[in-house]
Amino acid sequence: MKAVSASQEWTLGETARAYNDLTKPGIIRLLVLTTVCTMLVAEKGVPDAWLMFWTVLGTALVSGSANAINMVWDKDIDAIMNRTAHRPLVTGVLTSAQALVFAAVIGALGVLILTFQANALAALMGIAGHAFYVLIYTMWLKRSTPQNIVIGGAAGAFPPLIGWAAVTGDLSVTAWLIFAVIFLWTPPHFWALALYKDIEYGKAGIPMMPVVKGRRTTKFQMLLYMALLLGCTVILAVTGLMGLIYFAAAILLGAIFTYFCIKTAFDDDPEQPWAKKTFAYSIIYLALLFGAMSLDSVHTLHMTEQNYLLSIENEAHKLRSRQTQEELQYIHNDTSVPVQPAGTRITDEAQ
Repeated sequence: MKAVSASQEWTLGETARAYNDLTKPGIIRLLVLTTVCTMLVAEKGVPDAWLMFWTVLGTALVSGSANAINMVWDKDIDAIMNRTAHRPLVTGVLTSAQALVFAAVIGALGVLILTFQANALAALMGIAGHAFYVLIYTMWLKRSTPQNIVIGGAAGAFPPLIGWAAVTGDLSVTAWLIFAVIFLWTPPHFWALALYKDIEYGKAGIPMMPVVKGRRTTKFQMLLYMALLLGCTVILAVTGLMGLIYFAAAILLGAIFTYFCIKTAFDDDPEQPWAKKTFAYSIIYLALLFGAMSLDSVHTLHMTEQNYLLSIENEAHKLRSRQTQEELQYIHNDTSVPVQPAGTRITDEAQ
């Protein structure tokens, strides 16, 4: 790689693009998508527009902060790998100090936004996701174990928890099942990339599964996690909050994903063309699956009467919680007037 002169000057546009690149915008787009779709599922419709805006902004800022710190920590190995050699810290557009200040500012801003525009639980999930990606994955797992992407995959599953918490103020079983979907999707998604980038990972000294255990073992484990992913998406469909639209999409998209993984498993071409196709499809799979969740949330076709009744019960619980929050807000704003019991009104005679 060509050395960058310390005296080289960069234009304002190049510097702005460099700061944007620090956040890994391609990843941010996918994280934002999963956050928005989960908010729609939690609301069983479209949440308040301002709540969605601030939650998405806060999530993007916190995630971008974690990605920027990841680039600072991985600057040495990014310079070795072709796929990362263009990153701004490698090319010299930005310094590590500039990147860390930027990460601190947007990270703190993101947490503040989630705290005051959503709620404390959403902010806590943002902090937890940030810490997991930076401390657990980047600084520990990535360079120490071939299971790095398996455990580290949890970091990318936190945005849906942020979205769910922002809407409901809690984390239900459904929220954790959505978390599990992304967690189980990550190994077949990322190992597909690692299969045809194994030489680069080996040169960089990163113990990715194909480098340490070989391609055969990696492909077998991809199939294993694919089976677990299919099971998780089906369980999510029968919990009562999802309907036929999501269920049909989960089966169809999962079958296609499985087909790609099987073709990858039997691909002996050194260039691993099926691994490249699997990696590309895995991104499409996740986007379409969450899109189906969103569509299902606004137009649910329940699979059974039990699911329909459970959906009504969940909606009633959500309404009761919202009413309780409104009453507490009323007390906070005006303690001089007694709060009416739920379902009653003050008549003219009572006045």
